[in-house]
Amino acid sequence: MNRFIKLILIVSSLTLLAFSADAGSTGKGELKLNDEAVRHFIKYIRGKGSKSPMRYIISSDSSWSMYWYCPYGVGACRDDGGGALQSVKKCEDKTGIHCGTFAMGRTVVWKNGINVGKGKASRINSKWSDSEIRAKLTEWGFLGEATATTTTKKKEKKKLEKKKEKKTTEKSSDDNIVIKLKELKELFDSGALTEEEYKKAKEKLLN
Repeated sequence: MNRFIKLILIVSSLTLLAFSADAGSTGKGELKLNDEAVRHFIKYIRGKGSKSPMRYIISSDSSWSMYWYCPYGVGACRDDGGGALQSVKKCEDKTGIHCGTFAMGRTVVWKNGINVGKGKASRINSKWSDSEIRAKLTEWGFLGEATATTTTKKKEKKKLEKKKEKKTTEKSSDDNIVIKLKELKELFDSGALTEEEYKKAKEKLLN
């Protein structure tokens, strides 16, 4: 009985981890697909032989996208969301703007205020024609004229750039402290500094 309870707890924990990873990678906000992104997405939806679509990731300006398949067919592969988070980070590093999961399997999960992002209401049939897929993407607000201004996107890009700059500055500052501490230790070991002078200088650096 105890083993059974432990098994349930382990499965529940893994499910929660997968859910939180997916929640962190799912795209949100306005997204308008350009022609290249639409063609790329349709290719993903169709699959390839026995390979079935697993996940499609895209940037919020649709300039960058990637996807991967399950080589063994529908439901045969486990997707815990970990790879998605890494791919989203890679996308944001390259583009400098918000990226996220657009589709899981053939369900479009990106939430833009129109698309619900789950169930049959957001699912695309691989047998649909290109025009039917385009019509559905238009219905969900992913095709057509963008309402977001260029200024908004620029602000978003600047925000991410500032975030990166802050991280770089913090790292650089930490590196400088480590170097100075080493130099102080060398001076102390050589006898150029007394123990009291060494402690005071060290305390000053760390504070």
